[in-house]
Amino acid sequence: MKQSAEVSRAPRVLSIHRGDALKFVDSHPSEPGKGVRVATFLGPDDGATHLSIAIVELEPGGHITGHRHPFEESFFVLEGNPLLAVADHNYALSPQDFGFVPYAVGHAWSNPSDARVRMLRVHAPQPRPIDGRGTWGVFEAPETQVPTQGEAVDELDPAKPYVGHFDQTDMAPPGSISMPGYHGANVQNVQIRMMVDDLLGTRHHAMFIVQFTPVVVDDAPLKTAKEHFHPFEETYYLLSGRTRAFCDGKEDLAGVGDLVFAPVGASHGFAALGTEPLCWIEVQSPTPPASGGFTFHNDWASHTNIG
Repeated sequence: MKQSAEVSRAPRVLSIHRGDALKFVDSHPSEPGKGVRVATFLGPDDGATHLSIAIVELEPGGHITGHRHPFEESFFVLEGNPLLAVADHNYALSPQDFGFVPYAVGHAWSNPSDARVRMLRVHAPQPRPIDGRGTWGVFEAPETQVPTQGEAVDELDPAKPYVGHFDQTDMAPPGSISMPGYHGANVQNVQIRMMVDDLLGTRHHAMFIVQFTPVVVDDAPLKTAKEHFHPFEETYYLLSGRTRAFCDGKEDLAGVGDLVFAPVGASHGFAALGTEPLCWIEVQSPTPPASGGFTFHNDWASHTNIG
């Protein structure tokens, strides 16, 4: 049968997942332990192929037993002071600490404090059953004990891998974007601080801080990130400020605690609103190619389209 040259393409679109709509599950199988609950922000039911994003909370006295899984995990501490055991090291973490759990490495958590712990958690590639067993690809790591004490993060110590700390003083002055996959002026007035990437040992994803200072031109907020698309998934968890998000002629707003998701091929751009800096945790999976990873619509505006 002769096929038509016309191809129906359902456009991939940007989506915003509201932080105030999260639903927490106690005793979630992805985090075996006590006093722990998980709220899934993004997964396969939301159109994601590579990423699984969640908020994990540990109540005072709670713990997550030693386990491992056939995918990477990264985290960013939003609240509280958890202890982490990973790769024969125990760490005492604080807000704005971050880290990485490599493929198949045992790890465990505890919260010995009187305050709740809250973390943003990333899995890449997405968890799945292994050999028909379980649902989240979680396996026992009995050699990894629940930590009762730990050392503070020291990014200058090569004997303390897989963890780091974000501080506002880490940010370089605002400028044009310069990162794997694209260097150029289509994203301006931006500050980036890489956190979890190949230098820390990842192979499947990257996590970093992005910050924009709002700019108003002719009484309108400047679109500091011009509309574009790329061959990898991207999420943005807002830590401060507000943004107007653009996608193929449509607009939406996002604020603190919301998660914005750009699937593979979804068009997206952003404008920072108000006076407070727009700051988010950005995650990419798979990791971008060294070049040609971003396609900006305006770069092609002067070229004649013939198909």
